[in-house]
Amino acid sequence: MTDPLFQRGIQYQQYRPTYPPSLFQWLADCCRDASQARALDLGCGTGQAARALEPHFKRVIGADISLKQLQAAPASKTHFLACQAHQLPLAANSVALITVAQAFHWFEQEGFFTEAERCLRPGGGLALISYGVCEVEGLGALIRDFHDSLLARWWPAERTQVVSGYAGTEHHWPALPFPDDAITRQWSATDMLGYLDTWSALVNARKAGEDPLGEFRETLLTAWGEQQRTVRWPLRVKAWRKP
Repeated sequence: MTDPLFQRGIQYQQYRPTYPPSLFQWLADCCRDASQARALDLGCGTGQAARALEPHFKRVIGADISLKQLQAAPASKTHFLACQAHQLPLAANSVALITVAQAFHWFEQEGFFTEAERCLRPGGGLALISYGVCEVEGLGALIRDFHDSLLARWWPAERTQVVSGYAGTEHHWPALPFPDDAITRQWSATDMLGYLDTWSALVNARKAGEDPLGEFRETLLTAWGEQQRTVRWPLRVKAWRKP
């Protein structure tokens, strides 16, 4: 995998928001005997979600196709694997939970579901995790307009899936309803610029020799000012339990 989007592990680790502890407690509560079981985080990137699962499970495996992302992961108890989501080197019925955080839209999805059904034990949980476009306190639709207008032609087709919370994705197992939740952070303008720079649309634009973030930078800095602002992402989870 040589696509620059998947090689930017350090930027992802530094600027992508982490998920709230409440999410991982809910995931563990959905699994029987989680403390004695294994969890698998697919498309794990630098291991944000995988590390957060560690207090709840006996063993956590993080898997990603990108060696650069895995190499940027901080040291932890998680065991990392380089593999594809539709070709998992795991035994049948061997994990109690499979999570996919902000990555399902990149998968070969039919093959992924086949592998998930094989690897999950009966009663195990499958969760597709995503967050929408963020809102910034006091800045109205500034970030949304940048996302929807200035970057519109640079987003890959898969982006609509993640922004919608994978609304069109269904599975035949019983659904697990997720309570309303959100990611919130106190950020400076520099933090936001670092986060925006991880967006796939900007990677695509730079391949074509354009720099939309450079054009937007002064607008953002002027509107933001010197203070920290509250940034909020709506958190969405589509989850099912294997019968």
